[in-house]
Amino acid sequence: MLLALLAALALVVPLTASRVHAAEPHLSDGSGRAVQQPSTVSRYLFTAFTNSSESNMYVYGSDDAQNFWSIQDKAYTPPSGLVRDPSVIHRGGRYYVAYTTGWTGTTFGLAVSDDRRTWTHLADIDHGVAANNTWAPEFFTDAPDGKVRIVVSLSTGPTAYRHFQPYVLTALDETLTKWSEPQPLEGIAPSESDYNGYIDTFVVRKGATYHAFTKNATGELIEHAVADRVTGPYRFTGKGDWAGWGSLLEGQTVVALPGGGYRMFMDGYTVKKYYYSDSPDLEHWTAKRELPGLSGVVRHGTVIRETATVRPGDANPALPGYHADPDVMYAEGRYWIYPTEDGHPGWSGTRFNGFSSPDLVHWTDHGPALDLADVSWCHEHAWAPSVVKKGDTYWMYFSACQSIGVAKSSRPQGPFTDALGKPLVAKGQFGHQSIDPDAFIDDDGTPYLYFGQGALEVARLNDDMVSFATQPVKITPPGYNEAPTVFKRAGRYYAMWSEDDTRSPDYRVAYGVSDSPLGPFTKAAGNPVLAKDPGDQILGTGHNSVIQVPGRDEWYIVYHRFARPGGDGTHREVAIDRMRFGPDGTIQKIRPTQAGVTPVR
Repeated sequence: MLLALLAALALVVPLTASRVHAAEPHLSDGSGRAVQQPSTVSRYLFTAFTNSSESNMYVYGSDDAQNFWSIQDKAYTPPSGLVRDPSVIHRGGRYYVAYTTGWTGTTFGLAVSDDRRTWTHLADIDHGVAANNTWAPEFFTDAPDGKVRIVVSLSTGPTAYRHFQPYVLTALDETLTKWSEPQPLEGIAPSESDYNGYIDTFVVRKGATYHAFTKNATGELIEHAVADRVTGPYRFTGKGDWAGWGSLLEGQTVVALPGGGYRMFMDGYTVKKYYYSDSPDLEHWTAKRELPGLSGVVRHGTVIRETATVRPGDANPALPGYHADPDVMYAEGRYWIYPTEDGHPGWSGTRFNGFSSPDLVHWTDHGPALDLADVSWCHEHAWAPSVVKKGDTYWMYFSACQSIGVAKSSRPQGPFTDALGKPLVAKGQFGHQSIDPDAFIDDDGTPYLYFGQGALEVARLNDDMVSFATQPVKITPPGYNEAPTVFKRAGRYYAMWSEDDTRSPDYRVAYGVSDSPLGPFTKAAGNPVLAKDPGDQILGTGHNSVIQVPGRDEWYIVYHRFARPGGDGTHREVAIDRMRFGPDGTIQKIRPTQAGVTPVR
């Protein structure tokens, strides 16, 4: 066992980077030349119930199948009963969970979601077997026929809570509401010695072999059996404490890792701890380790891996890591992006970094342009900066503590220093969230400030850039939620804004036009101008800014989207795409892409 454990430790694929790429991205085309191959990005989705609630489902995400963030607490509460043991799949652009509805009975539940945050009840499935208990339905989708199956533990003996055996059902259509009759997994059945039988059976296919990891409910141990068909017959290759994990474990689930390894998650339900173990081959496993952050919180759930293809030459995302709310400008011969630092729970970032590029493709991170540690009146919730140059000074308008501040610098990379020592616009001063400032300087040098979530305000700034020349007034266009950005082209003023919620996959960009920088802006036909593309896993496209190539009628839109795949409203990435105009000045529909843009020369 020691030699097997050492071999497993040596072979398990580490997951240390925020983006995991496929091995061997460069192959030969036969002539000795290297040919770049597509690679993959992986993220992980975890659905579970918790030690504090078996009637609510919680949803988590991760870059490495080890460190998870919360996507949504109490994401789903069933119309009745429990939501124990939720098993998740992603199919046809939608997410489904199957779950245990009660301690006794003959049904399991199904719920569905488009965004992983909001779930609706789909059906309670009565499997038709005379069972005392129906526990732990686990999705299985890896059979060669591609059909959706569920493996569920049924107690069919004379006594409840005993004589469990796993059964498999097959979905009869794509609605997942019609299922075949359950078939037992032959070879995994209660016996005289294992009289309680087997629960929480999770099936993994590797090559032509089906691996069943099942809890021996008598010995309280996770055991291993293999078969040539999903229904068996199975033969046990790992009995008792074969892997060295010990007893009193259940709820095991296995996810494939990049490079061919596997990770198993296990519920230490009696001590309220959650564990994981790694394997290169499903036969040899490392010692169990506590899952950081979630051990002590979650109970019996399922982890799936979501992948997206990165093609050679793709330029999106434009910036590495998690960033949102990008503001773009051109200064000193370079393009500059100032985003919100993302990836923090509750949008709790505290600084703004500056990135510069000579061509909109190759970006340099200059580090913090403004850190809220240096702002006396607020040290948290650094959101949505906007930077303009007036005279020899660069001015940054930024959201912090749901107020708007002003900072200044002699250089575009900063450091910026607080110019007022207090907010320019205080929290709630105009009856809505005082966030998302956008500074605009007209051709005659007149500065304006637009801002607001829930309503759009505009005011002319004084030349000192830290006070209002006019009182802010509301010019809210239909559908407006937040994130205004204003630019001028061919004598007309364009306002773009975001609709819906930044946590929603339907977050999108609309626009309107006006003959005055003070509006009103008439919403154009054909909106939204930028929206999701689920077929390419592009969701939550919004909060944009716009840049014109100096001296040319060439325009680009810079925006954020859910990180691809598996991102959400606090795990977003910055993308850049071309923006074109029709002969009448209308903005043409913008297709969000992975390719992004080619270098601008």
